[in-house]
Amino acid sequence: MSDNKNDEIIKIIFKGRRVGYFRNSMEFPIKDCDKLIVETERGVDLGTAIINENETLYSVNNEEPRIVRKANDDDLAQDAANRREERRALEYCDKQAQKLGLEMHMVDVEYRLDRKKMIFYFTADGRVDFRELVKILARKYKTRIEMRQINPREELRRDNTIGPCGRTLCCQSFMGKFKPVKTELVKDQNIPMNPSKISGVCGKLKCCFRYEHERYKEFLKKYPDYGTTLKYQGENAKLEKIDIFQEMATLRFKNNGSRDKLKDITLKELKVIARKSDNN
Repeated sequence: MSDNKNDEIIKIIFKGRRVGYFRNSMEFPIKDCDKLIVETERGVDLGTAIINENETLYSVNNEEPRIVRKANDDDLAQDAANRREERRALEYCDKQAQKLGLEMHMVDVEYRLDRKKMIFYFTADGRVDFRELVKILARKYKTRIEMRQINPREELRRDNTIGPCGRTLCCQSFMGKFKPVKTELVKDQNIPMNPSKISGVCGKLKCCFRYEHERYKEFLKKYPDYGTTLKYQGENAKLEKIDIFQEMATLRFKNNGSRDKLKDITLKELKVIARKSDNN
């Protein structure tokens, strides 16, 4: 067994794409997608190892829970049985909530491997007094019940959904935690503030704006700021837009008495006229 201070930390994903980090104290030879039994705050659970070959994580303290062992056939059978029970529990909970007149939408259920805890996920417009519902569920399942209210992003993450780009949603594939996405990130990419274009399936600003932002910022440092006045073929023009994928820029010329004129030029041309404008 290794020294706790140097225990390897393994990233593990659970149902609903919940992620945790666990100490590999027993130095098990763990591969990507291995099914593992881990300690939780009150029992054990089953998750899947996510191994990133480009990143090795080591414990900096002894607070991380540990990996108990690799899952065996009995564990996998119990996990499959739990998944079946979860579907029935979701329907039961939904019916009981309706009988109690609770305005809540049931989203998902997680039954821990050892059946010592069930988590019911729901959405609602406001606070919900679910104390009576918890009593009903506890009597039915004879286990600890937790009700957890989640937001639209978290709800969508627990489903299999394709985004506008035609790929699996980022929050369902590689994103660990949700981080704020501000409108400034959209403005820096000079994208029109059209809700249908900048919103994800969840109705919030697309998460991709956040992790694309640094790359855009770095790239745009090479060019003048949007709105900068430049001289092009003897006329004053303002830099309207930069398309880093097409390697094109758009200039806007004032056209007195009629509509402004737009002109697309290459980024190479933009660099040249920007230097000339600076010299003038």
